[in-house]
Amino acid sequence: IKEKTMLQSINTSIDTVQGAKTAFVNTFVTNEAFKKPLQTYIDSQTSFAKSIAKSTNDFFTTVGQSIAGFDMKKAFATK
Repeated sequence: IKEKTMLQSINTSIDTVQGAKTAFVNTFVTNEAFKKPLQTYIDSQTSFAKSIAKSTNDFFTTVGQSIAGFDMKKAFATK
């Protein structure tokens, strides 16, 4: 079984919530002139949320790698 990365799990959650919104719109909004902008808005939310998730994941990955590679002895060595 292939393990999911943190970002994949977050994206799956985003897709689930946004899919529910899309299903709601498709089920209950019958006016096509109103439905299209709602779907465009949902798509924009999805793109924005995934972009924020990726940026946050990249940031914390970089921070974690920096901390893991930090050498206290070298940083605070006295001559």
